[in-house]
Amino acid sequence: MNPALPGGALVDTAQTEDRWSLAARSSYAFVPYDRLQQGTSEAPNPNQLAVAVHLALLQIQATAPTATSLDVQLPIGALSASTIAERRTDTGIGDLELRVRQAWPRTRRWGAGITVGLALPTGPYVARAGAANLAPEASYLTLGRGVPWWIAEVDARIAATRFLSVFAQLTFRSPIRRASDGFEWGSEQRTTIGARYAVTKRLGLVATADAQWRDGTTEPDPFMGGRLSSANAGGWQSTASVSGTWAVRPGLDVAVGARIPLYADVTGNQLVPSIGGFVALSYSRSLARPAPKRIAPELGKLTVVDYWATWCAPCVEISKRLEAAASRWPDVAIVKVDATAWPDADAPQLPAGAAALPVIEVFDAAGKRLALLRGDDALRIVEIIDRIRATGSGVPSTP
Repeated sequence: MNPALPGGALVDTAQTEDRWSLAARSSYAFVPYDRLQQGTSEAPNPNQLAVAVHLALLQIQATAPTATSLDVQLPIGALSASTIAERRTDTGIGDLELRVRQAWPRTRRWGAGITVGLALPTGPYVARAGAANLAPEASYLTLGRGVPWWIAEVDARIAATRFLSVFAQLTFRSPIRRASDGFEWGSEQRTTIGARYAVTKRLGLVATADAQWRDGTTEPDPFMGGRLSSANAGGWQSTASVSGTWAVRPGLDVAVGARIPLYADVTGNQLVPSIGGFVALSYSRSLARPAPKRIAPELGKLTVVDYWATWCAPCVEISKRLEAAASRWPDVAIVKVDATAWPDADAPQLPAGAAALPVIEVFDAAGKRLALLRGDDALRIVEIIDRIRATGSGVPSTP
């Protein structure tokens, strides 16, 4: 999308990268451009020129087991320009963006990625060169820019603690050719750093800061030949955003927040943004279940593997009973498997022979499975382990 248009929140969500997965995201952002600035100072604006940007972004991402992902983004928006004398709203689509990202390594602790991509001129373009040039203050607010762009990005994230993760992204883009009227956009660079704090398992806070640099633009000189530098293009802008995120259910997330301008140093006279807001809805789903991970029993001890979930009332009761009995079982290892996301594809697979929770596996000291306890049998786990320890018998038969 046009990097001059802040299109939503940057949310630190790790995609599933060890199997095929699909993600979709839609967002809406509102940003008012109502202050005319020259350099770092406010400029006179006798006509009270202002532009309100309403931008929706549709995004789809497919990720392969190699941690390679294909990302497609399409902005759709309405630009409302107003002066003392008139008001006008133009709607349309923006430039389609295609990206290919390679991530590594596939760990929860940290990760990084490299992205290459193209922005294709799918949105309408208004000629800017010569007599057809738009008002310079609004030149960066149209969705379509009339030329293809190459895109390159690098990103990294690290889990600083169990609840806090930090991330950063560096983006470069540059036009591949000039527009049909000879107008030449300048290259652009954006740096973003941020952090995400997990307040609870479902609620999170995200804060980011970004700095964007835009090179100047040029256009044909209609009188002397050659090219002229545009008087009102280019410069530095930085913003901060704060948002809250809510995991409605596994794979479905909502984010709501605000973008706050921090600093702007622009070339010539340009409209700069004021405080805006955004909302985003994202959904991700694995297309295949992960390969079942074998639970390794602790050799030399009885091993109890408890598959539990926060929404499973019997599981909660079983956990309490196991916790109470653990102190008198020095020869028993208790392994907890969080299956709260079951039956979604991202959840751990239940052991063969189990179709619902609660489920408990019992292994002997040699690592052989003695029992698969389901339903009411799972609630008798303390009684069964006490009997095994005392007599070596009393285990329900394993299918």
